[in-house]
Amino acid sequence: MELCYITGHRNPDMDSVCAAYSYSVLLNNVFKNGEMKYTPVRLGPVSDAVKAVFDNLSLPLPEVLRDVRTKASDVMRYGKASLNVDDPIYKLVLLYNDSYPSVVPIKKDGVVVGLVSVDDINRFFLKENHKVRPNYILLEENIGKVVGGMFYKRGRKKAFENSIIVGAMEYDVFIKRAEMCPTKPFLVVGNRKRHIEYAISHDFPGIILTGVDDIASLGIDFSTYEGLVYLSSEDTAETIRLLRLATPIENVMSEEQGPKLSVSTSYEEAKNTLRDSQYRGLSVYGEDGLWKGYVTRRCFLERPMKKVILVDHNEIEQSVPGLEEADIIGIVDHHRLDAPKLPRPISIISEPIGSTCTIIYHQFIKYGQEIDKTTATVLLSGVIADTVMLKSPTTTRDDIEAAFSLSAKAEVESIEEFGRKLFSSSLDLKSVDPEKIILQDFKKYSEKGIAFGIGQVEVPSISEVEDVFQSYKAALEKVRNDNRLDWAMLLLTDVFKEVSLLLTTGLDREYKFVYEKECDCLYYLPGVLSRKKQLLPEVLRVLED
Repeated sequence: MELCYITGHRNPDMDSVCAAYSYSVLLNNVFKNGEMKYTPVRLGPVSDAVKAVFDNLSLPLPEVLRDVRTKASDVMRYGKASLNVDDPIYKLVLLYNDSYPSVVPIKKDGVVVGLVSVDDINRFFLKENHKVRPNYILLEENIGKVVGGMFYKRGRKKAFENSIIVGAMEYDVFIKRAEMCPTKPFLVVGNRKRHIEYAISHDFPGIILTGVDDIASLGIDFSTYEGLVYLSSEDTAETIRLLRLATPIENVMSEEQGPKLSVSTSYEEAKNTLRDSQYRGLSVYGEDGLWKGYVTRRCFLERPMKKVILVDHNEIEQSVPGLEEADIIGIVDHHRLDAPKLPRPISIISEPIGSTCTIIYHQFIKYGQEIDKTTATVLLSGVIADTVMLKSPTTTRDDIEAAFSLSAKAEVESIEEFGRKLFSSSLDLKSVDPEKIILQDFKKYSEKGIAFGIGQVEVPSISEVEDVFQSYKAALEKVRNDNRLDWAMLLLTDVFKEVSLLLTTGLDREYKFVYEKECDCLYYLPGVLSRKKQLLPEVLRVLED
C-alpha cells in the first residue's frame, strides 16, 4: 500500500499537528478501500500544550518526519528468495534459471552476510579453465541434495576440499592419474572392483558409484572404509556435472562485497556509488548496522517520489526539507497562497478563516463522515488554539460554529473552560531553553529587501517576561544570526488578559511602530493576539514606510 504523509509546517503548533492527525482520520475512512494509507507527521518538537492534548486522549503524537528526499531505502529490494551459505550452488543456478535476479541475498544463521550475482557463478566455472586441476569444496549433505540416488555409507568427514577423478581408464593409468592429484580425490566410478578397492585402501574421501544397482554384486567390503559411499541414479557424466554443483554457495560468494549503503543514503549518492562500482548490487544497512535490503541498477530506472499533503501551510520554505523532490498531492490551508509551481493540478482547499482545523471539520461534513469524540477533541483543540479561544481577529463565524459543533461531539460542557485548560499548559519561560521557545513557532518572511522572522508563544502571564528579558533577548539575537535575518521578533501573548509583549532584535525603522515602547527592544501590545492578522500588517507597514 502506498504511503502519503500529511504534514504541517516546521515548528509545529497546535493547529498544524491537530489538522494533520484529523485529516488522516478522514481520508483513511473515506478511502479505506483504496491503495493509499494517509499518515500524519510533524516536522519537529511540539509544545507541552500539544503533548497534553494527545496524552489526555491516549493518542500517540504523529512521528517526526526529517525530510522527504528519495533515499536508498525507498528503492531498495529485500529479495523474494534468499539462500544459505551452506546451500549448494545447484539451488542458486535453479533460482537464476527461474527468475533471473540481479543478485541473491545469502544468509548465515538467519542473517544476510552478502550478495551473490551471476558474475560469481561465472567466476566459479571459469576457474575450472585454469591450468591447475581444481579442488572442489563439497558438503556431504549437499551431495544427497543435488545428485540423484542414495547414501550407502556416510563418511567420517562431513566437509571436503578435494579434486574429482573418474575411474573410466585402465587400472594402471588410473593409479598414475590418482597419484598426480594434489589431494586424494573423490572417485566417480562404475562397476570397477580394482579401482574401488584402491580408493578404499588409499583412504579416498568418497566414492560415488554409477550404474550399480546391486552393491553386493561388487563383492567389496566397505566396513573399514571411513569415506562416504553414494549410489548415484545418474549416469557418470551427469553425476560429475551435478557433483560440482554441490559446492556450498559460501565458496562462490566474493569476500569483497563493495561499498555499504545506508538506508539514509540519498538516491543520487546510492545511484552514483553503484554506477562507479564493479558490482551488480550493493547491500543497504540500517542505522543499527543490520542488513535491510539491497539495490541494483534496476532500482534506479525510475525515481520514486514520496506523496505529501500540506496542511496549515503552503510555502515550500515552511515545509518539510526535500519537498522539491516529493509529489505534493494536496494542500489544506487558511494562509495566503504562495504554493510552489507544480507539474499538474492538485487539490487545494483554502478558506479565509481562523484555523485549518475548521477547514478539516468542513471536509468531514462534505464527505458525510461522522466525527468521533476523540477526533472532535483534537479538532476543537486546533480551533481554540489558533483562534486564541475565539478571541483572535482572525476568528470567523465558521470557526465559532465549528467550535460549538465540535464541543458537543467532544462532550465539552464549556468552551471557555476547555480553552483555559488548553492554554494553562503554556510553558514556564524560566524552565525551558529560550532558543527552543523562540523557534517553537517561528515563521520567516521577506519584504522590501528585509529578511525577518516572528516567533509567538503563549505565556501564563507577561509579568514573568521581566525576569527572563536578557536571556531571551540574547537568544533572539542568536536566532537572527543563525538564520541570516535582518530582524527577529518574539510575540509573547497572555491569552487570558488579551495582551502581548513584542521582543525584537532592533531595526532602524522600529521607531515607526505604533506600539508603546516599554524599554529598548520591548514593546507593549494591548489587544494584540494574532501574529498574522495584527502584528504582521504593522510590521509590513513599518517596512513599507
